[in-house]
Amino acid sequence: MNSTLKKINNNQCEILVDLGKEDLSTYVSQAEDMLCADFETKGFRKGKAPKEILRKELGAQRILEAALEIAVRDSLSKVIKENELDVVDTSKLEIKENGPAKLLYKVLVTTYPDIKIAELKDFKIAKKTQDATEEEVQATLQTVRNSKAKYLDKDGVAEAGDRVEVDFEVSLDDKVLDGGVSKNHPIIIGSKSFIPGFEESLVGMSKGEDKKFSLVTPKDYYKKDIAGKKLDFVVRLNDIKKVELPELSDELARSLGQFENVLALKKSIKEGIIKEKETKEQQRVRLEILEAIIKRSDMTVPEDMIDKQLDIMIQNFDEELHSSGMELGLYLAHINKTQDDLRKDWRKNAERQVQIVLVLHKIARTNNIVVDDAELEQVLGQTMQSIASGGVDRKNIDSLAVKKNIRDRMMNEKTLTFLEEAYLA
Repeated sequence: MNSTLKKINNNQCEILVDLGKEDLSTYVSQAEDMLCADFETKGFRKGKAPKEILRKELGAQRILEAALEIAVRDSLSKVIKENELDVVDTSKLEIKENGPAKLLYKVLVTTYPDIKIAELKDFKIAKKTQDATEEEVQATLQTVRNSKAKYLDKDGVAEAGDRVEVDFEVSLDDKVLDGGVSKNHPIIIGSKSFIPGFEESLVGMSKGEDKKFSLVTPKDYYKKDIAGKKLDFVVRLNDIKKVELPELSDELARSLGQFENVLALKKSIKEGIIKEKETKEQQRVRLEILEAIIKRSDMTVPEDMIDKQLDIMIQNFDEELHSSGMELGLYLAHINKTQDDLRKDWRKNAERQVQIVLVLHKIARTNNIVVDDAELEQVLGQTMQSIASGGVDRKNIDSLAVKKNIRDRMMNEKTLTFLEEAYLA
């Protein structure tokens, strides 16, 4: 095997790999071994058929395809290791020559940039103790009752306590907001689950009625980009139902699971609220530590990494829209924006996400934080089993991609735990 590296920029290089006849013969043999392990045919147990029969039934093309995949993966891994490359991603694989005596391919490799992490010598952060109030427990009990509610058709107008379904469109300065369009959106009037004043504006509306109104959001509204601003709403009320709630009783508690009575249910709810608060508090602490490190560190985020993160964000958003029955193109047309506009809007957020990735990676390498192979294989096995139990054929699962994703998540968790231990007051 021969290879050459050509530097493109500070964190990218192009690798050219040349494999000869002897190398390829080895990879073909490995491909046959791999395919044999799962091969079943008449007269032989799984994995026990001779290679001659495998070749005859699968055909040379199937074996060569598997050999090519193994050859590229294995040889590239060796080149990366030999050159001590700290790889973020590989892309743009180009097979330049592929024959029985020669495989020549080119691939673009993105590496982690060298960054300097600040030592936070005087930085400490306290984690707040969490508890659950009686009001919070009662609010959750109300949610439980709501989940068991019966919805009865109702004539007349919408009133407080009714469940309604509405189509709505929200605009700011004559431009529809991102996520400001919804169809058949369910709302319990009085649940305070929407912008203050919205639910009250539905009171008195009838089925099929359209209504336009404006509201000014609170100055401390959680969405900072619309806090304190006037929003214009166009609403159509599609359905009204009277809500009939079950009584809070031991019988209701028992119907929800292994709860003896209401007291046991309340105890479980309180524990759940505290655990959720503790998780959010842990996230706050971790984010503040990372923000402090990023603020004091010297790093230049590569443009290609920001672009890749934006690609991921756009793809995730597209998938979210699909799950709601919407298309990204139609959504963008509706809000009069393009994908380039989204990328510009999200660029700062994407850059911050990449900064976090770079910091976590650097800290893990500097402090020799690793993921135990045995632990990784255990989690991988559980994950693959869970995916397969969901009806997905194992043959259609990219096990290497799943393994990488699990390793990355486990590594991040170990590194964040390390930072907590280092900076908690």
